[in-house]
Amino acid sequence: MDKLIQGLKLVDVWNAPTNMQVYTHYTPTGAAPLDRIYATENIRKNKEGIETIAAAFTDHMAVLVRINLMIPFIHTGRGRWYMNTSLLDDPHFRDKIKME
Repeated sequence: MDKLIQGLKLVDVWNAPTNMQVYTHYTPTGAAPLDRIYATENIRKNKEGIETIAAAFTDHMAVLVRINLMIPFIHTGRGRWYMNTSLLDDPHFRDKIKME
């Protein structure tokens, strides 16, 4: 594992507050702490935050890493697309949606 981390030049991006232990898995008899999350140095420099959140699809906490990609937002077109709601009155359209 050490060779892989060194070879890919990965760094630990997890920085839990020192005054509290953060756990990612809870059981009736205990909890397992989060140890490390590895990423490239470039990602670590652009990291804006990291936290654990509850996830409905697993018995572990999900880890959310916010990264600023520093990519300018380019807005094209007239704005948001809105569906023509009269389509919902068309039985053929509704049947097609149910099949999909």
